[in-house]
Amino acid sequence: MLVIDLEKNASRLARRGHPWLYKDDLRDSDLVDESLGQGRIVRVRDNDGRDLGIACASTRSKIALRLCGSWPGEEVPTIEQFLTERIERAIEMRQDRIEESSGQRLVHGEADQIPGLVIDRYADVLVVQATTILIDRSLPIVAKILERIFQPRMILARNDLSIRKFERLPEEVVLLAGEPVERVNIEENGIQHIVRPYAGHKTGMYLDQQPARKRVKDLAAGARVLDLFSYQGGFSMAALGGGATSVQMVDQSETALELAQETALLNHFGAPEMIKGNVFDVIRDLRDQQQYYDLVVLDPPAFCKSRREVEGGIRGYRDLNRGALRLLAPGGRLVTCSCSHHLKAELFEDTIRQAALDLPFRVFVEQRLGSGRDHPALLRLPETEYLKVRILRRWD
Repeated sequence: MLVIDLEKNASRLARRGHPWLYKDDLRDSDLVDESLGQGRIVRVRDNDGRDLGIACASTRSKIALRLCGSWPGEEVPTIEQFLTERIERAIEMRQDRIEESSGQRLVHGEADQIPGLVIDRYADVLVVQATTILIDRSLPIVAKILERIFQPRMILARNDLSIRKFERLPEEVVLLAGEPVERVNIEENGIQHIVRPYAGHKTGMYLDQQPARKRVKDLAAGARVLDLFSYQGGFSMAALGGGATSVQMVDQSETALELAQETALLNHFGAPEMIKGNVFDVIRDLRDQQQYYDLVVLDPPAFCKSRREVEGGIRGYRDLNRGALRLLAPGGRLVTCSCSHHLKAELFEDTIRQAALDLPFRVFVEQRLGSGRDHPALLRLPETEYLKVRILRRWD
């Protein structure tokens, strides 16, 4: 068993609940270099020798220790014991979500005290992602645990993530168990969605936007709706399911728009209007045509993927929101989103505020939303609260 002692300042942070510690936070960094190249579970003590529980340790990234909470006794668990206990607990906490929808996140990394592991469920298909060396080399154990609990048709590792490079891991997609499943249907709020586990964004679908899609469905009755960056049409299907009189979808991906068309047919909805093009250009065109909407959804990709990109990203968010607000009919609503964790909530709202300057009507924040309860955020780790959704209302 390896026990790692922390420096004084790091001890204070760890006791306050911050789960990430760096090499400089450790007293014996030489020992860490020798022992942790492939990742392992260790015991952690503060500078006074008090036990701080267990951690997933690795020297492959800047984050040397990722705290994983307490563990009974004085020893460390085997990786199989650790993963079994933590995965079973995470699934038990989400049992109500599993019963009410066929698509949800089962394991959410640090929030479930399994850093480096994400598990999403799409009906009888499970998709996992590993971002640390310890979890990556333990994926056969993860698959074994999931097969016992769910007996899925397929378990797929969607490890085509650029952040894996920080632990010197390859970007790859690997079938862990079962037979390849190219498409699977799930139901959310009474609406069917087509998920492509091998090809869709993230693990196949933006499961974190479930609360916002439900709210769009609630607001859509009788509305004329514009869905910007519509991708495969999650928000558009919610609007059609909620009784929208018309829906226009705008995206640059022809493949995504074709899948949205198929999804509309699957749900027996009227066909939404598809606009393939650059969203910035389409907003200008719609403004020139004096088109106005009761409900606009703006869910762009992350513009701030690093701290260096924040300034440019703010300009992009500001211009998009200004353009979208100008397309609102009197009393209309804008559902605007940011998934950039480098753009904090306060800065996001300030950007929206700047976008609303000089408009000939008032704008107020009607509601604030984030990711669903199957994507819990840690108070001591702001990076886990990445998704920000604001519902704005035009008031003349």
